[in-house]
Amino acid sequence: MGLRDLMNKVPTPLKQAVKERLYPDLLPEGELAPEWHLQSYDNTWHRMRGDRWPLLVFYPGDDTPGCTLQLQELAAHYPTLQEIGTQVYGVNPAEAESHRAFAEKLSLPFPLLIDRGAGVCRQFSATLPIPYGIKTIRTVYLVNPERKIRMANRGAPPVEAIIRSIQALKATRAGM
Repeated sequence: MGLRDLMNKVPTPLKQAVKERLYPDLLPEGELAPEWHLQSYDNTWHRMRGDRWPLLVFYPGDDTPGCTLQLQELAAHYPTLQEIGTQVYGVNPAEAESHRAFAEKLSLPFPLLIDRGAGVCRQFSATLPIPYGIKTIRTVYLVNPERKIRMANRGAPPVEAIIRSIQALKATRAGM
């Protein structure tokens, strides 16, 4: 029995209690998001733009089951996300060739960014130190055009819920 099999046998409440003690706190909603400037596997550089709502998706690994499902769901909803002014970025420390193969395999329409050394992952509290390095924790942040964090979630929130949140936040801003 492998470690993954063993972890799947651990009861959910126990797993959740361990995560609460080990995982860093998410950056609070309303706080300014850290600045970042990262390169995609295709050598293009990306940073937050003031006219978009960046959706930063920190994910543990290319071509893994959970990450594949999460990024496929985002790709399926990408036209809607673009319509409402959202730019999706997948982020983890993998190298360009790994990101390229994964993005091409899934035909991802958004960039996968290379976070060498996991500095941006750390800035966004999306890492967990482990004995032989750092593990990226599945984490999603929605940032508004003023760089304020509007949503912070562990795991893979449903994309429909993210879209509804963006629409509600934009409607609230328009009514101010």
